[in-house]
Amino acid sequence: MLSQMQFIVQYEDAVELPAGELVNMCKKLTFIRVTQILDGSPVLLFDAILLDQFSIDDIDSVPSVELLDVLNSDGNQFLFTARMSGPIARLIISQDDAWPIAPIIIEKKQLVLSMQGTPAGLSAFRNQVKSLLGSRFKLTVNKSYQGEWLTAPSMSPRRKEVLETAIHMGYYNHPRECKQQDIAVQLSRKQGTIAEHLLLAEGNILKAWFEQSRISD
Repeated sequence: MLSQMQFIVQYEDAVELPAGELVNMCKKLTFIRVTQILDGSPVLLFDAILLDQFSIDDIDSVPSVELLDVLNSDGNQFLFTARMSGPIARLIISQDDAWPIAPIIIEKKQLVLSMQGTPAGLSAFRNQVKSLLGSRFKLTVNKSYQGEWLTAPSMSPRRKEVLETAIHMGYYNHPRECKQQDIAVQLSRKQGTIAEHLLLAEGNILKAWFEQSRISD
C-alpha cells in the first residue's frame, strides 16, 4: 500500500537552508523529478524563473549545487539539471520505501516537499527530516495529501474543447446553467455529437479517478 505525504518547511530566510542561495536567485523554483544518482547525490530536474539580475551561470556559484545541463530556456525561465549534494537532497534518495514526487516547490519563505512511499517509509523519512532541521524551522506535515494524478485522463483536442466549453457554460453547475443544445449552438455542432463527447469524457475522468484512488489506497 502506497501513501503520499507533504512536508511544508517554513523559515525566515531561505539562505538558512542548504543551497538556500539558489532560492534567492529565483522568482520560482520547481522540482520535476530525479534523473539519476551521481556520486551519492541526486541529479534533479528543475524548472526555474530567475530574477532579472541573475543568469543561469550563477547557479554554479551556489554551494552544494552543480549545474549540469540546460535543456531549454525562454527569457528568464530555464529547464535545467543540477547535482544537489546538500543534506536534504541526499535525504530524499536515502530510502527505498519513500521517494520524492511532484510538486516540490522552493520559495523564499517555505519549502513544499511531496513524498510517496509505504507508511513505514514515510514515517521514517518524517523523523529524519525533523532530526535534520532541528528547531530552526517550522515543519508542517500534511498526511492527507493525495499527490498529483498518476493516471491523468487523456482525450482528443475536440473532446477536451467540448468538455471545457460545458464547464465554462455551467453545464456541471447545480442547478445547470445550460443544456447540451446550448453547447452545440456555441460550438456549431450537433447535439448528439456533444452528448457523445461529454459521455466519453466523463467516463475517462471517472476511470482515471478510480485507478488513482486504487493506487493511493
